[in-house]
Amino acid sequence: MDFAAYPQWNPYIREISGEAKVGSKIKVHMKPEWEKKGVTLHPRIIRLEPRKELTWKGSFFFPGLLDGEHSFILEEISGHKVHFIQKEIFNGIAIPIISASWSIDKGTTRSFQDLNNALKKRAEKIK
Repeated sequence: MDFAAYPQWNPYIREISGEAKVGSKIKVHMKPEWEKKGVTLHPRIIRLEPRKELTWKGSFFFPGLLDGEHSFILEEISGHKVHFIQKEIFNGIAIPIISASWSIDKGTTRSFQDLNNALKKRAEKIK
């Protein structure tokens, strides 16, 4: 949840700013290293439990067109070990149109893998 540190390690979510509390609107700039253009969204934090979960929900253009609920979840395994879960749930009337012409899953999966690998490296460096 250290938003200020994201640019130092995160190859996908390049910037997050705003207050980390439920109900707050934040600014999230996403740009995978392999894409020329990025996207800036202004989602609202809907769930937040420090050291356990951060979930926000945002929309492209207007609510109901293409909405995404993005979650980061940490589950303690034991001692200094955790299971990290990152997921996105897409909804909206544009899903059938977008799915026919562009794979949301393909780009999202690759971006998530890049972020997960970078986070793993950062965590291993810190311990």
